[in-house]
Amino acid sequence: MKNFKKYTAIAVAATMTIGSAMTVFAGDVTPGVSEGEGSYEGGEMKYPTLTVTLPTIPAGTYDYIADPNGLIAATSGEKYADSTFTGDTGVFFLTSTADDGSKTYTENSKAQELTNENAQDIDVTVKLEQMAAGDSSIKYADSADFEDTDKENKLYLAITDGAATDPTVAALAGTGAATIKTMIAGVPENYEPGYVAGTGYAYTKKAEADLADWNDCSFALTGALNKNATWGDDMEFPSIKVTWSYAEHRDSALSSATISKTSNTLTVTGATVKGVTLVKGDGTSVKCTAGTNYTFTNGTLTVQATMLGNNVGGKLRIELSTGVTEEVTIQ
Repeated sequence: MKNFKKYTAIAVAATMTIGSAMTVFAGDVTPGVSEGEGSYEGGEMKYPTLTVTLPTIPAGTYDYIADPNGLIAATSGEKYADSTFTGDTGVFFLTSTADDGSKTYTENSKAQELTNENAQDIDVTVKLEQMAAGDSSIKYADSADFEDTDKENKLYLAITDGAATDPTVAALAGTGAATIKTMIAGVPENYEPGYVAGTGYAYTKKAEADLADWNDCSFALTGALNKNATWGDDMEFPSIKVTWSYAEHRDSALSSATISKTSNTLTVTGATVKGVTLVKGDGTSVKCTAGTNYTFTNGTLTVQATMLGNNVGGKLRIELSTGVTEEVTIQ
């Protein structure tokens, strides 16, 4: 009887133990097996979309006074009260206005600036063009220096960065536009990796106190008149327009941004030429003919010299096999 009670107690205990083990493994979980799902954090971290603020240019910045006969100096500026004129080129731009209303005029317009506050490099283009022609006797000059024997009524207007040494300059010609294109480097170290809920991973601009200096550029107009010429009464001078623009920088496949009658070849790297279009000074375009207007052989594009000489100030649009179309200025 005692043995029977012991057996019964052991059987009950075993049953409880088995029941407890079955509770642990209840449900859909299989002992010794588990599953996991992968999550992807995203692709390469990107910098913010390129944004650039073009300069806000006050009205009148590019108005100019033509005084080839020195009338302002001869009358001590009587016409222009509280104004100072500096320079002897015969062209004057309003450079500054003081708090007391006094004004300063020089042969250079007030420089306008553009700052690249991006990680990406950008190309800044400044274009000077004629809006309305002046007197028929006025011709555009390619330099502010005039020979003593030169008696033509010449006007020099140009874009310049005003550098003390080796300045960048583009002079307005009789047709087309004067254009300067410069690359302004971005500053990627001014950005740091970050995460924004709902947006994801992206580079974000650092705190103002941690920023390195941004890169910028500035350009102004400059001018001169040929004082050896006879400037009569009632001369009408051209009106002009200056346009700033930008684009993200791309390394060019072309060896130069300009082409001319005397330097009529370009080296093309990493691509072939699919087509060339001539854009004339008046804005009209003509599709060039391969073999006649241009040839492309072994990486060298050769353009007909006569066509270039007849279209100074215009452009060539060069279509490349990479799907990119680049422009070069005809000088």
